[in-house]
Amino acid sequence: MPALEREMSSDVERALLDAARLKPGEDVVVLGGGSLALGAHDRIGDGWVYVVRSQVDELEELLGQAHAVGASGVAYLVGAAPVLPLPDGAVAAALGRIATDDGALMAAAEELARVLSAGGRVSFAEPDSAAGEELARSLTAAGFEQVEVGRVGEETVVSGRLA
Repeated sequence: MPALEREMSSDVERALLDAARLKPGEDVVVLGGGSLALGAHDRIGDGWVYVVRSQVDELEELLGQAHAVGASGVAYLVGAAPVLPLPDGAVAAALGRIATDDGALMAAAEELARVLSAGGRVSFAEPDSAAGEELARSLTAAGFEQVEVGRVGEETVVSGRLA
């Protein structure tokens, strides 16, 4: 098991990484960051990890973490799931957490479908099981298939593949 992944303390983060089925050389977007972004980087090697957060100070902290472990190929972008700062079909996978504000889940699912390449994968964690179910419905409505909902500890993990 790679060093960064061994250091991850969260079973949820490992479940997200496993569900996204990341492959070497792929480009991925991580909503959130920290050890999840570094774990994704560890799995994809020469690919790029685009970390999207809504606050610049959060991104600066993540940049410091990446530099501390010598991770290159990690880009930090200001944004949120309903409006991702990436071109169409830019990434093979998306993972992390999506804000569950009213109406945000469907917009986020549609935006994820836009930035993912054909057959792209998603995996997201949600502490509220009802919101996890709503996310699964939103992903299905946006064109994702093989959408699965599971529990890891106290969190719901939702994954799927773009048709």
